[in-house]
Amino acid sequence: MIYRFGKFVVDTLRAEVSSAGKEVPLRRQSFDVLVHLLQRPNRIVSKDELLDAVWGNKVVTDGALKHCLMEIRAVIGDRDRKVIRTVARRGYILEAPVTKESVAADDRVSILVLPIKDQSIDVNGEYIGDGLTEEIITELSKVRSLRVIARASAMRLKGAGIAVQEIAKGLGVDFILDGSVRKWGDRLRVILQLRDLGSDDARWGEHYGGTLGDLFEIQDDIARSVARELAMHVGAGELRNGDQFEDPRAVESYLRARYETLKFSKDGLQQAERHLANGLDLTGPNARLLGALGYAYAKYSELGLDPTGEYIARASECAEKIFELDPHSSRGWLLLAMVRFFSGELRAAREPFERSLDAFPADPDALLLLGYLCALRGQNERAAQLFNECLDVDPLTPVNHCMPGFVAVMEGRYADALPYYRRFLEMDPKNPFAVWTWNYVLLRNGRIDEASEAVRKLNSEHAGSFLAQLGTALFHGVCAEPEAARRAVTDELRAAARNSELFSRELTHCLALSGETEDALNWLENTVRIGNINYPFWSQHDTWVNSIRSHGRFDAIMRDVKREWLSTTSASCSATAA
Repeated sequence: MIYRFGKFVVDTLRAEVSSAGKEVPLRRQSFDVLVHLLQRPNRIVSKDELLDAVWGNKVVTDGALKHCLMEIRAVIGDRDRKVIRTVARRGYILEAPVTKESVAADDRVSILVLPIKDQSIDVNGEYIGDGLTEEIITELSKVRSLRVIARASAMRLKGAGIAVQEIAKGLGVDFILDGSVRKWGDRLRVILQLRDLGSDDARWGEHYGGTLGDLFEIQDDIARSVARELAMHVGAGELRNGDQFEDPRAVESYLRARYETLKFSKDGLQQAERHLANGLDLTGPNARLLGALGYAYAKYSELGLDPTGEYIARASECAEKIFELDPHSSRGWLLLAMVRFFSGELRAAREPFERSLDAFPADPDALLLLGYLCALRGQNERAAQLFNECLDVDPLTPVNHCMPGFVAVMEGRYADALPYYRRFLEMDPKNPFAVWTWNYVLLRNGRIDEASEAVRKLNSEHAGSFLAQLGTALFHGVCAEPEAARRAVTDELRAAARNSELFSRELTHCLALSGETEDALNWLENTVRIGNINYPFWSQHDTWVNSIRSHGRFDAIMRDVKREWLSTTSASCSATAA
């Protein structure tokens, strides 16, 4: 729901307050207080009602509520307390004309598949429940007329209990699918229920039985049953059968590998590789297993664990084997795109990302990375669209929330980027990339004292990491401390930056700020080679390269960048018009 009052717009789905198109930062509790008042304009709302609505059973003092109201009034400029008026001994009243409208960005019927609970007997079957959850989400996402919340967001609700229903409503979800799986020996029993959030009714319920080897057939049956039930609302289409395994041990290998891969650790990736090798020994070439193996190999590069390129080469081999089995495989296109992306071949990654999205339009990985490519190519409108689509299907994954801020950075709107990166950090404060990006946007806005604290956190909690080195170098460069900046740029960081657009771009900045003109120009050339051709960013918005703009090599590089950027944007406009 969207509420409008005065010059302010409040979007409850995005949990955002904006004015004149720019987001206004507001803490979550303060946001919830404001929404509760907007839902009840021109009537007195008591303190007890607000405390109960926002904090529930938590014990808080009246001071917490007063602090929220003070913050809201400061944000909306209500110094005279005429918009939100205090009524002595009775409560508060919002005295402003309020209009409301439904969010029209996506009118598809939406469904949230909750993490399927493990109820196995004398065995840890958590990997089975998680794997089944992921597979059902994947199959339902093939129905274009459904909006399916992505796996990453769904898994963040694991163990959320009764709060799930309210969270689902906040995500604008129409239906919830939940249930449990029990494994004993080789036998499985799955119980599922589809609930309509509009009426809190159980619309459909079913139980399935079989062996571990039947798991993917069970998953397909579930997806079809749910799609048929929703067909009266969305006209759901047919679902295709995936690659089936006859040997139940191959199913177990696949599920255990996916579970380990998504731990985002070196140990997890090594475990995943062993499980998938076992599965392939049992089945021979199989697109599902090869796709999972290639994804695990690509993760080595994403996590900075592939200095020689050995694992990205293995991922490429997996993609080739998938295409030998099926030349039109969406798994193959996504894996090929990731291989090119993490190899520093961003131009070549665009087409397979597009093909992957044609087959699977709701894939959050493809949406995120293709949006990133578009921003680097200066196609900012397309990038913003893809990032919004990614947030729509995967709203609980923290990194997705900072990506609209990246578009703002590419356009030189550094102040506008702050709320997006702040939200990323608030959602995932221990993530080194979240800390690094917050440091970055603070430096872009000249907020040196706060950036100093972020750099300290990087070096205390993530000492020795490439992000800590790069954050330190940027900080000293912006602070006009060139010697300290140069010391922070290690040979290992330079090696890691060779095929990384992000690291290469920021090394350009560090060295330009430190007076290392030739070295900075070398890294600028490398960044352009990888695929950053956002000409307006380099030529107009990026103040950190001011010291090298007068150099003849900079002009020569920019001539090539401008030529390719114009060609890219012209082609994009022609495709859009067609």
